[in-house]
Amino acid sequence: MRYALPVWALTRAVMFLIATQVIPVGHEGSFDNDVRLYGDWSTILLSGQFPAGDEKWQYPPFAAVPMLAPHLLPWSYQISFYVIAILCDLAILLLVHRFATRNNAGPAAIWAWTIGGAVLGPILISRYDLMVTLVAVAALTVSRDALVRGILIGVGLSIKVWPIALLVGLRRWRELLTGTGAALTATVVACGAAALVMPHALDFLTNQQERGLQVESLAGTPFVLGRVLGWWGGFTSYQHGAMELVGDGIETATQLSVMATPVAALLLILWWLRATPTETTYYDAAFTTVLFLVLTSRVLSPQYLIWLIGIAAVTFAVRESSQRAAAWLLLTAMLLTGIMYPWVEEDYSWAGRLPGTLLLVVRNLVLLAAAIVSFVSLWRSTQAQPAKSEPVPAI
Repeated sequence: MRYALPVWALTRAVMFLIATQVIPVGHEGSFDNDVRLYGDWSTILLSGQFPAGDEKWQYPPFAAVPMLAPHLLPWSYQISFYVIAILCDLAILLLVHRFATRNNAGPAAIWAWTIGGAVLGPILISRYDLMVTLVAVAALTVSRDALVRGILIGVGLSIKVWPIALLVGLRRWRELLTGTGAALTATVVACGAAALVMPHALDFLTNQQERGLQVESLAGTPFVLGRVLGWWGGFTSYQHGAMELVGDGIETATQLSVMATPVAALLLILWWLRATPTETTYYDAAFTTVLFLVLTSRVLSPQYLIWLIGIAAVTFAVRESSQRAAAWLLLTAMLLTGIMYPWVEEDYSWAGRLPGTLLLVVRNLVLLAAAIVSFVSLWRSTQAQPAKSEPVPAI
């Protein structure tokens, strides 16, 4: 921690200066577009309602909390958002450090978060995904009690849906029922209270139905590569707050992507029923499940990797984790993503040029390899070892 903390402080200071354009790097707007959108939404939220008729609003009601929080600070909305994001970033670092120290796991975990976030670049502090990741890391590290974990997962689910994946690692039926019940209760209370107080709180349930296939998604990779090589004649269009693919075969690929999520869930259920849990199972399963969730989604925005690096850092903090190889692959994908966005985004999003497109393809293949390695490692690490037979004494 003695060396990691100064490196963390230096890299986050550089992120802040780039995001605020004190250090000009071009690509104006790439980092603050979402923050400005949060600011616009916060104005609507302050009026006493959730954004209505806005296809970009696709978040549970407690997403309002990180979007309204900057109004509590004295600076401009953007500066205040970055400051809050950096404080959440520091909180994650401290949680991971505390967890690694408790497990005598060494410094790999804090370096994974420090360097992983640094190579992703200013996008780390420019999206509210960092706040959700803080809640998820807390659910993984603060307590082993299933009730506490369930409540924290429910809070995370009320901010953004993905933390529900953390329930998969609860291996005993009593823990699973307790954690799931606590998570659902916390979510229902949070969403119900929001719906009673403010109109349109539950619009997020239907706003994602029309989303198409994002250019950066795994299912979209063959089309992006096919476009640049002349195999596919489609194009990209800005829809639903993201760059989506349009053309022959996209509807089928989108349906396959939607179907891939329950297929991944079935694999995890099969593992769950056959697994013999170990001390690391909860953390390892969380990483595998979120990897599956990200890769089978129609959307794979660069900020989704914030979720993964937070959980990967936790697995590094567990000495006997089976996920080290997959976590290293994720760190490679983090670096590639940091180069992709925004530096060569134009290549694969609009222009269809070869260099950026190849970088996207390689990044997605690395993520796919990470998911395969992660699941295989999880499966092998939880298989019951055959009992050793006692040697027959000589007569």
